[in-house]
Amino acid sequence: LAAAWSTAVRRHDRGAAVASFAHEIVAVVGADAVTEGGGGELPAGPVQAMVKEAAALFAEHLPVRRTFSTGISRTVTCPAELPEAYEQAVKAVRVGRQLHGAGARAHFDQLGVYRLLSLVSDPAELHAFVRETLGELAADDEPELVDLRRTLQVLLETNLNVAETARRLHFHYNTLRYRIGKLERMLGAFTEDAHLRLNLTLALHVLRMRGI
Repeated sequence: LAAAWSTAVRRHDRGAAVASFAHEIVAVVGADAVTEGGGGELPAGPVQAMVKEAAALFAEHLPVRRTFSTGISRTVTCPAELPEAYEQAVKAVRVGRQLHGAGARAHFDQLGVYRLLSLVSDPAELHAFVRETLGELAADDEPELVDLRRTLQVLLETNLNVAETARRLHFHYNTLRYRIGKLERMLGAFTEDAHLRLNLTLALHVLRMRGI
């Protein structure tokens, strides 16, 4: 994997540094190599190209398909900032795997609220928060409840826009109204309570994080 990454990265930046450790490969790539005019954050296109090239080279030497996850830090301006950039990349890898599974590619600056959730060191606290907030909707063993949870998620994503939610879920308007009533009997009056909506949104985000 180290050789694959070295080849892929140096196609874009001949001066890049690539180091192999027991469970990870660390690459330091010049921002000018992947941004127009230098500076700014690393755009998805060139970074994605590096990842694809490394994966293809890696696969050439393996009898079975294997994947690796990639974490991308913010751009730094001096060597003294590299340790912080490394920690950002490690966090991006960890949270990216929790959200998308093996083979994920995640940029630290694009983690959003998941950066905050990843700071909670005790998974039991997250589990408790989800159970207390979503109640029986937290379960995955009943299709009806999973379906209701999906309805709740889309409602929150659309800022309670009933018409847009009905369109996305292919529901009749009255069917969605019935579901909203059912959800409020289970969860409380979230259509009127902004704090409850925030808690519900966070709980749904936690459910997306794998391995907690």
